[in-house]
Amino acid sequence: MDPTTCQYAPPGEYIKDHSLLYHEGWWHLYAISGTQGFYHGYTGNEETISWSISRDLVNWELRGHVLHASGWAGFFDQHEVWAPFCYQGPDGFYLFYTGIIHPTRPMEYRRLGHDHPWVVQGHRETQGIACSTDLTDWVKISDQQHGSGVPGRDSHVVRDDAGDRWLLYSTLNNPQAHVSESHDLRHWTPLGVCAEFPQVISTEARHGGSAEHPVTLYGTAESLTVMRHPLHGRWIIMANHHYNISDDPTSFPDDQACVYNETYEGHTVDAGFAGEMINVQGRWYRSGVIGPRDYWQLGFTEVAWDMEGAFHIVKPSIMALG
Repeated sequence: MDPTTCQYAPPGEYIKDHSLLYHEGWWHLYAISGTQGFYHGYTGNEETISWSISRDLVNWELRGHVLHASGWAGFFDQHEVWAPFCYQGPDGFYLFYTGIIHPTRPMEYRRLGHDHPWVVQGHRETQGIACSTDLTDWVKISDQQHGSGVPGRDSHVVRDDAGDRWLLYSTLNNPQAHVSESHDLRHWTPLGVCAEFPQVISTEARHGGSAEHPVTLYGTAESLTVMRHPLHGRWIIMANHHYNISDDPTSFPDDQACVYNETYEGHTVDAGFAGEMINVQGRWYRSGVIGPRDYWQLGFTEVAWDMEGAFHIVKPSIMALG
């Protein structure tokens, strides 16, 4: 099977921030659960995490929903749960997620999608942790009021062997990336901002802009992936639109952030957002959320790493080709 032919969302749902983990011959996909045509401005939406499995990254089966908002007043994940990241540690599996307190999501009968009014007052984002021994039964282990103590949203965890620690990256105040450290995956110490990404101005129709009416793209520090660059071994931090390279995984110079090369055969293609990097039998793929707003689906773009830079596109997702 060719992963670039994947075009998946659970029935009646859209895919958004997600995490992929390979275990015992199966790919496990954990994702924000959103109802097609709506978004988190609606009560009842993005309040649980969907779980799907696949042998080949193309044919997926929804197994259910495995992590839910608490519904308890004052709990850090009272209203919504976002952006899962699944990590296999030495003592089991960890699901890092963003707990949301958002007290105002007014009743709305119209299917407005992202045009639904979003009231920011009282909104709060905190990282939480759940654990499992079998990838199915998840138990929340974070403090009910304060979570894991990690600020922001969109967790990504990586092992730093040189520092004998794990590092957790999260999105803070949109343009900033924050990093925390742990020696057991359960207790985290915030280290501070490690990178800041510039805004992106787009004139492309796929982003809703034009030369006459360009648009500003947000989420520049969202959906972070951090890893050792496969070609030279330095640390690379990758967000929705930019990447940055450093010898220090806790500090990426602001003035060295670069935009991805998303061209293919002379044209810019849509590699999606909320991406993760995976290796399948020696081939690299970047997952991405692609498609009409509020109807997004999971796709994969085949990429190859560049010695100078991040990567270039080898084969776009079938959805990017229209």
